[in-house]
Amino acid sequence: MQQVVLVTGTSRRVGLHMAKRFHEQGCNVLAHYRTETSGVQEMRDLGIETVQADFSSTETIMTFIEDCQQRCESIRAVIHNASSFSPTPDDLAEAAEQYEQFFYVHMMAPFLINEGLKNKFQGDENKPADIVHITDINVENPTARFDTYGTTKAGLHNMMLVLAKKYAPMIKVNAVAPGPVLFTESHSDEVRQQMMSETPLGCEGGAEPVFLAVRSLLDNPFLTGVSIAVDGGRRLSKR
Repeated sequence: MQQVVLVTGTSRRVGLHMAKRFHEQGCNVLAHYRTETSGVQEMRDLGIETVQADFSSTETIMTFIEDCQQRCESIRAVIHNASSFSPTPDDLAEAAEQYEQFFYVHMMAPFLINEGLKNKFQGDENKPADIVHITDINVENPTARFDTYGTTKAGLHNMMLVLAKKYAPMIKVNAVAPGPVLFTESHSDEVRQQMMSETPLGCEGGAEPVFLAVRSLLDNPFLTGVSIAVDGGRRLSKR
């Protein structure tokens, strides 16, 4: 079997784009998804191997790891893109439930997957293999309305730093921190305009710049413990 690039959270948006772009470049992609979408079927039609898993508990994550161990002889890279995003509820019980969900998706799943599959990692031509965490510019300057989201993404960033030390020199561990690359339904027109006014490059970036940042990390054999902000400069003026 060929070496695998594993991408999590590929049913839509940035994850779907990355899976398709890696496939276009001739990579053997294993695309994780939680929910069946038209994007998942689109990947299958292209010949991309897909695997379903809900990262809602330790048990389901461990089952996913066992599945990957069976499917993958060796792994060139893992891109941790799976994510949940919504403002923190005012109700404390709802906020606690949300916080647990974010913790499992943003922190527990990447930690267990990295640890559970680390013996499968193999780089090209005796160079290191790669792990890339997709974080967020909220890691640097959190937004109060999204506090549980931001703190779990900050945990994912910190995990990148410590694993860069732990896994060296066989595996490089880096991060990409997107800003306003693709708006969600939760962003009103007013919020979108405000975000663009606070972004020096003044536009919605799209998914391709995120892929290009990830690709650059995989292609550079001398980068580890690095976070690349893909935000059009918004972190410089974000309130």
